[in-house]
Amino acid sequence: MPRPTKEQVFDQIKDAVVAVVAAKGIGAASVGEIAKAAKVSPGTIYLHFENKDDMLQQVYLRIKYEFHATLMTAADAGTAQEVIRQMWMNLFDFLHRRPNDFLYLEYAGAAQVLTDEQRTEVAPLQAEVNALVQTTLDRASMASVSLDVAVNLLIGPAMHLARKAVLSGAVPEQAEIDQTFTRVWASLRM
Repeated sequence: MPRPTKEQVFDQIKDAVVAVVAAKGIGAASVGEIAKAAKVSPGTIYLHFENKDDMLQQVYLRIKYEFHATLMTAADAGTAQEVIRQMWMNLFDFLHRRPNDFLYLEYAGAAQVLTDEQRTEVAPLQAEVNALVQTTLDRASMASVSLDVAVNLLIGPAMHLARKAVLSGAVPEQAEIDQTFTRVWASLRM
């Protein structure tokens, strides 16, 4: 059997970090428990990461970039409404495929695991989402609200539905997603 590549071992560890954090939370996740879940030695973890904080940060960054890329495929969806709706559908697709990764982003984000430098590194991701929302607002006849309010109104409810779903272990019903989106979109129409 061929020896796993460095990337394959990283992915094993990442999956174990996500599983342990989803089950126990950030504070209760130990390197030993993560190593056991990844089926590697604790020493192997330290070949990939400087320490537990670095491990939590690197896993967060990897998932954050993947999540962002999933959301942003909506940019070419068509009308302004279709762009935002596709962002919602992409979020729920990510949630369906990788519920624990979504939960990890929530937990690690709330725990503020990133360094100041890393927060600066990922800031352009939010700026890109904001720019897409702004472009959407500019293309549609929308109520005059600040960009922050628009982002909160357009993205916040989807995040809430996703969070509720992953914590309950259920996928939200498409009818609930559609109804919520329709009401959110209508709230910003002139």
